[in-house]
Amino acid sequence: MIHDDNRFRKIKNSILTRVVLFICVMIVIGGCIRYYFSYHLIHSHLFNIVSIHQEALAKEAAKEIVHDLDVRKQFLEKAVASIPFALLEDPTNLEKRLHDIHTFNPLFSAALVIIDPSGTLIAKSGTEYQTGERAYAQEAFFKSVLEDGKLIEMPFISPLSKKLIFPMSLPIKDETGKIRAFMTGLTYYEGSDVFDRVLNGHIGQTGDFLLIDAKRHVFIAATQKALILKPTPSKGKNSLHDRAIEGFRGSGITVNTNGVEELSAVVSIPNTDWFVVSRIQTQEAFAMESNIQKTLIWAQSISLVVVPAILFAFLFFFFKPLRTSASLADKMSLGEVPLTPLPIARMDEVGYLTAAFNRLMSMLLASQKELKEIAHYDYLTKLPNRLLMLDRLERALLRCARNDTRLALLFMDLDGFKEINDTLGHDAGDQALVEVAKRFSALIRKSDTLARIGGDEFVILLCDLDSDVASASNAANFVATQCIEALKTPFVFKGNAKILGVSIGMALGDKASTLDAMMVEADTKMYQMKKKSSVD
Repeated sequence: MIHDDNRFRKIKNSILTRVVLFICVMIVIGGCIRYYFSYHLIHSHLFNIVSIHQEALAKEAAKEIVHDLDVRKQFLEKAVASIPFALLEDPTNLEKRLHDIHTFNPLFSAALVIIDPSGTLIAKSGTEYQTGERAYAQEAFFKSVLEDGKLIEMPFISPLSKKLIFPMSLPIKDETGKIRAFMTGLTYYEGSDVFDRVLNGHIGQTGDFLLIDAKRHVFIAATQKALILKPTPSKGKNSLHDRAIEGFRGSGITVNTNGVEELSAVVSIPNTDWFVVSRIQTQEAFAMESNIQKTLIWAQSISLVVVPAILFAFLFFFFKPLRTSASLADKMSLGEVPLTPLPIARMDEVGYLTAAFNRLMSMLLASQKELKEIAHYDYLTKLPNRLLMLDRLERALLRCARNDTRLALLFMDLDGFKEINDTLGHDAGDQALVEVAKRFSALIRKSDTLARIGGDEFVILLCDLDSDVASASNAANFVATQCIEALKTPFVFKGNAKILGVSIGMALGDKASTLDAMMVEADTKMYQMKKKSSVD
């Protein structure tokens, strides 16, 4: 039974099995493609997508209009609340207060005015205002706010500048609720942010926006500027427009008054009789359909070329791990790259072979690491040995030449170490060497090197010192002094306290120094110091 399970696993993971399964999947996918790409399905999906997009555009335009209207409404409410009723009887100070309000926040680009109930201007700020008794009495927006209390009214063409202006008004009432005056803000269409999306927005090549007053049947704003303040199409000219006037909100396909079929979305502006229309010609919106129809015709013939090409690409990709592993193994055998495990993409025949190779590689790397430790590090203190220290000294000299810096080499020989070995044994001597290594290691930078080069001899390599001789010498002497001080604390071995000393020879190096010369100089000075201390 176990043998059968293993056989089944090998068949399942076989490259041949994968290729056969892939061919089967490709056949199934081809059938699904032919089934999926049908005209009616694509048309339905495309209509839904474009409709959602159109509705999103209309909602975004409506949202911007609502936001800009609310900002202006809040401004008017705060402005009205800030004007004392007594100030209405003082036109000079009232106009100064109004000018301050308008200057501080010029939301209404044309003018900000206060009008009494008879339609006479009391105070103004801006450029678009009409003076004279009852100058505003016949204006449509004034009649509307006076009779119906409407905040927002139809835009109109200024009799002064002949520019389109959008009015918003708010009554100023006394404590009894009686209307004492009206504050009206007038905004130019041109450069205004209220209708910016509708006035300047475009959808593709043929699409645009409309803002319509459903009650008055008038275009409030439109991307096609010629439509602004013009009456909307009469009933029967545009079916979707007729439904929108009656309250329909959503999207649909209709034929406009020019006989062009278009897809339109309708969204209301809350608290108004207005609605936004985003529209685009169906010829552009569904341009993809003709391309899809051509694709359906050519799909079968193209598949005769595509399927073999895909199969070839699949096999090329499938055997990529094998090619990669072979290339990497070849480079490792030539020494071009370090020894590393090969990547395993899948556990098939190639995967099993790669895993076996990696196990052998792991054994080799472990042996290599052990040999490297033996070759470059002291077995007792774990410090770099003489070979590694010399390599780092050579590299440091190269940096001196490149960066115009200096380095220092401190040769150190312990004083009193032989006595510990002779009286307390080699274990105590080993313990002393380990402790000395710890104390010295705490005194140097990470960029420096502390090495044990044999017996009780240590070397400190100080890199990247200042180019100034005095500064570099002071830094090296400081480290040497610290090393001497570090050994003044007694060492305790098996209950016995011992004090070690150290003789230090120092050599300074620069870009002109050589490795051998520095080694000889430091070693010579160290023995001179040791000889001097023994005489003393």
